[in-house]
Amino acid sequence: MKTFSDYDLKQFERFLHSPYHNRSQQCVDVFEALKYYLNRDTKKDFTKVELSKRAFKDTKKINTLEVVLSKLTRLAEDFIALERLNRQPYMKRHLLLGELLERQNLEYCGGAIKQIMSQHKKIEKRGEEFYFEKYLLTSNLYKYIFLAEKKKSWNNLNEVIQALDEFYLIERLQLLGDLESYKNLYPVGYNEFETNIVEELLYKTSDNNPPIITLRYAMLNTIRDEKESDFNELISLIDKYYKYVAKDELFNLYTTITNFCIRKTVGGQSDYIKHLFLTYQKQVEQGVLFHGKYISTQSIKNIVSVSATIGEFDWAEEFLESHNNYVKPDIRDSVLHYNKAILAFYQKDFQSAMKHLNQTEKIDLSFELGRKTVLLRTYYELKESLAFDALCKSFREYVHSQKGMPTRLKKAYVNFTSVLRKIERLRQQGGHEKILPLLEKINNYQFLTNKPWLIEKLKELPAYKRALAEQEEVVGG
Repeated sequence: MKTFSDYDLKQFERFLHSPYHNRSQQCVDVFEALKYYLNRDTKKDFTKVELSKRAFKDTKKINTLEVVLSKLTRLAEDFIALERLNRQPYMKRHLLLGELLERQNLEYCGGAIKQIMSQHKKIEKRGEEFYFEKYLLTSNLYKYIFLAEKKKSWNNLNEVIQALDEFYLIERLQLLGDLESYKNLYPVGYNEFETNIVEELLYKTSDNNPPIITLRYAMLNTIRDEKESDFNELISLIDKYYKYVAKDELFNLYTTITNFCIRKTVGGQSDYIKHLFLTYQKQVEQGVLFHGKYISTQSIKNIVSVSATIGEFDWAEEFLESHNNYVKPDIRDSVLHYNKAILAFYQKDFQSAMKHLNQTEKIDLSFELGRKTVLLRTYYELKESLAFDALCKSFREYVHSQKGMPTRLKKAYVNFTSVLRKIERLRQQGGHEKILPLLEKINNYQFLTNKPWLIEKLKELPAYKRALAEQEEVVGG
């Protein structure tokens, strides 16, 4: 029930009161008792004894309570499945057609298939779900014709096979892309999956491939080979086909683009930040940031951070103002203050940045990594040495403790704290002879977050000019 929205709870209550789905008043009583505890801040009295007392006015009906809870769980499962089915109208119609064919109600089934297929062909934005539905519909049409006019059914087999090949290719390309992504994130052994069958099918169907297949193949190449040519090809194809692709599909494609840019940026190629900003702009313009009715905190955070990094403050502020209301209500304030802190930091208003950071709460790993990074940078800018040293130590420990965190990401954040600490020591103690070796080390790091900012801070040190001057004397001498 904790995962149910207010709408879900109201709908489930109606579901329980329907005699078609539930005839047990005890299930309704236990549900009402559970709602009481769900809305309470404290759960100290949430025991089976107390629940039995609230539901049945009797503390001794524990066995009855356990039976009813089991029934209520099954009813909740049925409700969730039915809600899912209602959000997938073509799956619902596929089940209807299957039942009509089972009953051999051919007259009604024929009209229903014709109407459903006509509606399906009118869908312009097509993703994986569309081609799955297409396969189901062509399969149902074949079964109908087989029952109605067996001899003519062979003519429809090619359509069924083509629809199956399309859906297979779409799904296989996605899974291969996922596999390559896992390889990039977690460097462990994987069984190699042959792609020959995919290449063969792509070759056979190349003249008729829908945009989603072309896009997913380009996406796979981009993830697998990490080549700039594949990256540019994918961007070009998205620009060409985005009007004909479902939004969830577009979101996945843009995620591939953003991940590619982030990997390159973390690897030290800071020119990809501009690519990243342009990609985020396209996602905002095309309205593909939403997951249901909400936008993820990660999307908001990334967009504001990248915009601030390249100085697009007005655009970032306008974006934050117009999109923060689409963040989940329970974390909305923290997300707003975090992103305001980002904007204040990059505009060198460090006191405001600190004020906003102090009004944030922990949300998830990505959010916490970003929050601690900005806080550490703010301490450095404000010359808060004690707080800076304490956070450096605790941040390193925090990163090392995250067991599921990708190795490359761990290295990027650990290296960041290590380098910034060395810069702080140079600022306090001097030692110009150490500056140029540190700069070289920064440039050579494969995984290092905020590399341009670290280089900027190093070059701001008074000793940097002296180090350069000495180097020029050595070269000139």
